[in-house]
Amino acid sequence: METLKSEKGYALLMVLMLILLFTVLGMGLMATNMNSAKQFSTKENQVQARHQAEMGVLHYGVVLEDKVKRSSTTAISCTDIDALLGTTKKLSKGDYYIEPVNGPASCKEVNSGKLLEVTIKSTGIVQGDTKKKVEATFYIDNLGSSLEEAGENTDSINPPLTEPDNAQKRDSYFVNKHSGEALSTFNNSLVINKSLSTGKGASTVFKAKKHLFIKGVNGISLDTNNHTCIGVGGNFTALNKIDWGGQSSIELLVRQDAYFPTIIDNWKSDKTTVFIFGDLYLPESYTYKNHNKNLAVKGDMQVYIQGKVYQNSRSSGFKEVISHPFYKMDQTSLDTANSLSCAVPVMEEENTKTPNWILQDDINISYQ
Repeated sequence: METLKSEKGYALLMVLMLILLFTVLGMGLMATNMNSAKQFSTKENQVQARHQAEMGVLHYGVVLEDKVKRSSTTAISCTDIDALLGTTKKLSKGDYYIEPVNGPASCKEVNSGKLLEVTIKSTGIVQGDTKKKVEATFYIDNLGSSLEEAGENTDSINPPLTEPDNAQKRDSYFVNKHSGEALSTFNNSLVINKSLSTGKGASTVFKAKKHLFIKGVNGISLDTNNHTCIGVGGNFTALNKIDWGGQSSIELLVRQDAYFPTIIDNWKSDKTTVFIFGDLYLPESYTYKNHNKNLAVKGDMQVYIQGKVYQNSRSSGFKEVISHPFYKMDQTSLDTANSLSCAVPVMEEENTKTPNWILQDDINISYQ
């Protein structure tokens, strides 16, 4: 048998095999590179989407901080915070949108409203289909409020000797039974330079729903005639003489504190009745009398006080007086006061100090 020993054509075969090998290797490398490029692109989109979501958190933080700063003189509630996302409950801009985490509410009150916990979800979008979400929780602190501070000073001595703020002012004022509701009722505080006078005739009613401050620069602060009922929702101050006058019943109801002047004339023991729901402040010396009789012992004057009695001292200011000719208000006198025709409700306390709201720097962030 003849053996072929020629090697012609082996080089071609070897070249073809190498070409095939490199082709296979090249296609594998190309596939790997294409897959890596796709993965890189996907990863880049995810990074960009997360960046957009973080931008949404920063955007909301700026909006929230502006709201807190603009609300520094008022109270902030969760209703105010939820309103920042608008009626759609979604704040959108560019490639992100912000919405509450749970339903329509983004805010929760903690510790009786002293702390507001605000949680939102920001979604970043890249090329329409790649999304990343970031949850962020902000905290708003209320460092103090006027109502709390007012409550802490309930035992302080504070005689109503200064004019109330934002008051209506009159040089003098006259009212009688024909004045009508509009002329005999003041919804705001009232300061009268001279005197408040009530005319003759039965059943004159005067109501000051806030403070009543009468200077009496003409020598007399209050001059009443016949049946008169005066109701004050805040403090009552008469810096000069009071003349109850007439022969019919006179009633004065004061829901907060009262300051009486040095002289009160024509105090009819059986017909003049005063109800003070706060404290009564008296000058250093005073003379209260019915005609020529000084009234100085219990029973001479029907004055019912729910608070304390203080008297001024030139050396030490107002001090509490334990022994005085006035009565402690009981249930009977309380019911009588509340049934008067001039009975007004106690005025609502106005905030004299503003809450101090602050947006905490710490933000809890959770990536999804």
